[in-house]
Amino acid sequence: MTIDFTCQKCDGSFDLEATEIIEGDKIVCPHCDAKAPTTVAEDFSSALGELITQSQALSRKFGISFSFDSEEAAVAAEEEEEDKDTDEDEDAGEDGDEDADEDEDGDDENGDEGRF
Repeated sequence: MTIDFTCQKCDGSFDLEATEIIEGDKIVCPHCDAKAPTTVAEDFSSALGELITQSQALSRKFGISFSFDSEEAAVAAEEEEEDKDTDEDEDAGEDGDEDADEDEDGDDENGDEGRF
């Protein structure tokens, strides 16, 4: 599997074989020598290896084809983060009302009075 890269620094395009990345080859732009940070490259290599392993297992039942655009992924990740922040804000609002389970006569939903 070949992975196409476009350098953010010089806008140059290049490609690398997935197996080379998994084996630990550096991700370096051949046009301007920009390098991916080591930890990011290692994480990418691990994720890529896992993706290939799981794809091979799944391919016993299904044919698989990949298309991935990092700009689309960045937008999706940003939207997911915004959804997470919204969910956390909603959860925080629920904690403040301890008497929410009591009905109008002061009994909770089990019919017990709200006493200790």
